[in-house]
Amino acid sequence: MSLLSAVLPADYPYVVAVGTVGVYSVLQYASINVSKARKAAGVKYPAPYAENAVAERDAKARIFNCAQRAHNNTLENLPIFLLALFHTGLYHPRYAAVGGAVWLAGRFAYIAGYSSGDPAKRQRGMFQYLGLLPLFLFSSYKAIASLPCFQ
Repeated sequence: MSLLSAVLPADYPYVVAVGTVGVYSVLQYASINVSKARKAAGVKYPAPYAENAVAERDAKARIFNCAQRAHNNTLENLPIFLLALFHTGLYHPRYAAVGGAVWLAGRFAYIAGYSSGDPAKRQRGMFQYLGLLPLFLFSSYKAIASLPCFQ
């Protein structure tokens, strides 16, 4: 028995699967959407977005900008999700894995909706917060409760 298996809960592999395989899948999906939209819009590297004037006139450029923004927003939200997922998983691995799976499903819906070129369709993925919020709140509670002044 290794030290890690003695410390981590038996069901922690579920958390790791969500945090690695699941997150990798979401990021690859977002990256593929961006790559396809970049090629279709003819946006050359290193430009991160199509120019606003072009995007106003060209649906392909607008789709590229939306796909790029969906990808960036996912990257912006990833650190807090992963921290809350892995921390919560130390105490309640199955609940954390379920919350993580809900967040991932919501991210797929968010990326698909936003990448359509209609930013309002990103709202289809709002249910992701039903997964993230419990993870964040529990992780925050455990972090604050473990401070010496609360012992």
